[in-house]
Amino acid sequence: MVTLMQLFASSGPVLTNWIGKLIYKMYEGIGNFGWTVVVFTIALKVLLSPLDIWQKRTMMKNNRAMKLMTPELEKLKKTYANAPDVLNQKQMELYKKHGYSMTGGCLPALITIVIFFIVFSGFNAAVRYENERIVYSLTQTYETVSEMKVVTAADGTVTYMTAEEYAAAESVEGEVRDINSDEVDEKMVSAYNSEKQGWLWIKNVFMSDTYANPVPTFDKFVGKGLGQIGATLPAETRGLNLKATKYDNGYDAILMPAMNSYNKSKFFDMKHWNGYFILPILSIALSIFSVKITKANQPEMPAQADENGNPAKTGQGMMKAMNWMMPIMMGVFALFYSSAFCIYMVMNSLITVLFNVAYNAIAKKQDEKAEDKRLSATFKR
Repeated sequence: MVTLMQLFASSGPVLTNWIGKLIYKMYEGIGNFGWTVVVFTIALKVLLSPLDIWQKRTMMKNNRAMKLMTPELEKLKKTYANAPDVLNQKQMELYKKHGYSMTGGCLPALITIVIFFIVFSGFNAAVRYENERIVYSLTQTYETVSEMKVVTAADGTVTYMTAEEYAAAESVEGEVRDINSDEVDEKMVSAYNSEKQGWLWIKNVFMSDTYANPVPTFDKFVGKGLGQIGATLPAETRGLNLKATKYDNGYDAILMPAMNSYNKSKFFDMKHWNGYFILPILSIALSIFSVKITKANQPEMPAQADENGNPAKTGQGMMKAMNWMMPIMMGVFALFYSSAFCIYMVMNSLITVLFNVAYNAIAKKQDEKAEDKRLSATFKR
C-alpha cells in the first residue's frame, strides 16, 4: 500500500546520503554500476587498510605474548587453583607485564561492523535513487510515446511521429492514426532496455542474485520491508494519461511491458531469474573462510574463574561472537538485498582473505626469526 508521503511526493528523485552520492558519482564516470561497486570496494579497502593492519598487529602481538606467558600461566593455575580471585589478579598482572591485550581485537571489529552498516545505508540510498530515476525517465518517455502518431505510407513504410513533430509538419503523406497499446508496450520495452543495468550473469544489478524478478514489481518498488527497494513513485507517474495503454495505473503502464518480457512466469522459470545464487554463495563462503583464518591465528585466552570458581566470561568470547555474526549478516543481506551490495560483500571478503593469508605468511616468518633469535640468545647464556 502506498503511503501518504509517497502520494504527495515531489517530482524527480533526490539523493541525499553522502556515501550514496559518492557511489553514484563514480557510477556516472564508470558507466556500469556493477563495476563501480568493484572499484569502490577496492578503494575503500585501501583507505581502511591501516585498520586491518592495526588489527593484525594486535593479534600477532597477543600471539607472541601468549607463547611466552603459557609456562607461567600453567604455574599460576597450579599454585592458585583454590584461590580464583588471586589467580585472576596474577593473570592480569602477567598480561600487563607482557603487553597482552584482552580486548585489543574487539575495537577494530566493532569499527568494521559500523563501517559495514554505513556503507550498506549508502548502497541502499544509491539503489533506491537509481530505481526512482529509471521510473522517472520512463515516465517521461511514456508521456512522449503515448501521444505519438503513426504514419503509414503508400509503400507500407511506418513512421512514428511525436505530437510536436506531427504538429510542426506542414504536410504528412500517408494514413495517420494514433499509436495503439501494443505499439506503446513495444516502445516502453525498448526504453527499458536502454535503462537496464546488468553485470556479468546478473540481469539487473539492483535486484538480488537469486530467483528474484529482474524488473521490480510495484510492491517491490515501494515496499519498506526486508529486501524491498523502498522507493518513492514520482508524482508524474501517478498522473499519466492511460488512454493509450491496457493498464490501469502509471507504474504498470511504464514497466509492465518489461515485466511481461523479462520476469518469470513460474518459480522454476530459471531463464527469467535475475541470478543464480552465485554471489550469495561466494559471500557466505568467503566470510566463513575469513573467520576461520582469523580464528586460527587468534591466541587462546586462558580460562579465568569468578569468585565461585566458575569460568568467567572474557573478551575472547565477545570476539568470537562478532566473528560469526558477520557470515550470518552476509547471508541475510546477500539473499534479500541488491546484487550491487552483494558484489561489495564478495569483493570485501575476497580482499580480506587475500590480505589475511599474505599477512599471516609474513608474520609466521617473522615469528620464526624471532624464535630463532631467542633460542640463540638462550644457548649463548
